[in-house]
Amino acid sequence: MADKNIPISAIEAAIETVLAEAPDGKFTMAELLKAIGAGKSQTLQGRVERTVDGDGRFFSDGKGNFQLRGEFFRNREFLITPDAWEIENDMLFPGHRFAPFVNPEIFPSEVKLIDADGQPVPKKEVTAPLSQVFHYHLLLGSEQVFDFFVADSPANSRIRNSAQPGDMVTLNTFDLSVFFKKHRFSVGDALLCKVVDYEDGIIEFRYLSGENRQESKLKAYVEAFEAALGLVFDRFENYLEIPEQLSWAHYAGRATLPAAADSASDDEFLRRASGIEINFDQEHTVLARKSEAPEDAAADLPEGVTFSRGETGDIAALLREIGSPLTPVEIDSFILDNCHARELEFEDFFARAFGREKLNFTDEGQQAVFYNYIEDRFEELTGEYNRYDDEPKAPLRSTVMELVEDRLNFFDFLSNENASPEQLPHDEMHRLAEIAMQLNEILKLLNNPGFTPDNAELDRLTETVELRADDQDALIGRLTDRFADGGCGHDHHGDDCDCGCCHHK
Repeated sequence: MADKNIPISAIEAAIETVLAEAPDGKFTMAELLKAIGAGKSQTLQGRVERTVDGDGRFFSDGKGNFQLRGEFFRNREFLITPDAWEIENDMLFPGHRFAPFVNPEIFPSEVKLIDADGQPVPKKEVTAPLSQVFHYHLLLGSEQVFDFFVADSPANSRIRNSAQPGDMVTLNTFDLSVFFKKHRFSVGDALLCKVVDYEDGIIEFRYLSGENRQESKLKAYVEAFEAALGLVFDRFENYLEIPEQLSWAHYAGRATLPAAADSASDDEFLRRASGIEINFDQEHTVLARKSEAPEDAAADLPEGVTFSRGETGDIAALLREIGSPLTPVEIDSFILDNCHARELEFEDFFARAFGREKLNFTDEGQQAVFYNYIEDRFEELTGEYNRYDDEPKAPLRSTVMELVEDRLNFFDFLSNENASPEQLPHDEMHRLAEIAMQLNEILKLLNNPGFTPDNAELDRLTETVELRADDQDALIGRLTDRFADGGCGHDHHGDDCDCGCCHHK
């Protein structure tokens, strides 16, 4: 029989024959062709490869090697990092956390999570605003998220066609109250998970202390997983859904990815990856290289969700739009300064950084993006804080943060006077902005875990900070005096003043 006349049924039968003799689920093109009993033409090999790939049960390397997914993932380990809200409420959202490691037919909340003794973790229902739970499900893809919400609880049926950030949704979560209490679980700790059964969605987990996780290894993993995803992009372009992209990346990087204990969770990877982003195109949601995403990709949102009419794509622009004079670097610096002072309550940090400000959000969607960003940064930086490495730099950072607070107090003074910086002399306000930028550059250095200054470098930085402190103190003093004198930075001449911007008359 000619190769082109071999029916698909014969190829499928050969797959089952070879698979039955491959206990590890691995087999080759040569073994399949032998089982078919036909020639080795390129046409036949192409048909065989398309048949295997279309089956959905297998991985392939494009070089004639295949493996059953269930066997590839058997006993494979990965990390999950619950966030502060989950820990505080003794729960874990399944969401997208398990999707790459179980059969796609397994519903997220159908995953069976068991402890090291084989005991299943109980479930509990949680009701919360959509904006607070959406990010746990983002990597399911925009096409699946709302179907999942509706299927998980009939109470969510109303959001299928018209979802708003404030809409309440009810979802099933894993009850980890006993586990969290036993290990005094905190942000930065992780669940070290192991795939027991890919087909049935059975996952075993145990505790991994954040103290055993090293920043250098996390960075190495993120780089390695970005490279593995790059191989998936090159092979499949934007054809696969996100869980499939992640699943294939684990296969593509099987020889290069670090051990699970030295890895990042998918949530951590998404926050840390510098060259990868979620791309909402016209067909579906995919992970993509940032350079390849359409220019307006960051502005598009999943169908059915209207998160915000305001700025959400760039955090620095968002801060400016809502009226905060802080930069992302200064926010990180406040968090690290609190870490050094052992003040690890989120409320204390937030009151210090934003308590004086009246933030003007465009809508609830923008507010949700802001709070999610702030909470995520707090969780990440407090979880990763290395006191030993930071100790030489922390006192200088504290000095800079005092200067930042002085600047914030000045803007607070203007606000109380119902005034704005635009009413003050442009040259001097520009100089104040220059000082802030210089201090920001120093903060970037001090916040960099890889920067360990020697004594000479620390002395030079300290001298620069002291000079900028003198400049800022003098500027703020002059500006405050001028404003208090007449309401603006102009010279005044009693009742004859006609500058047009004063409120002193």
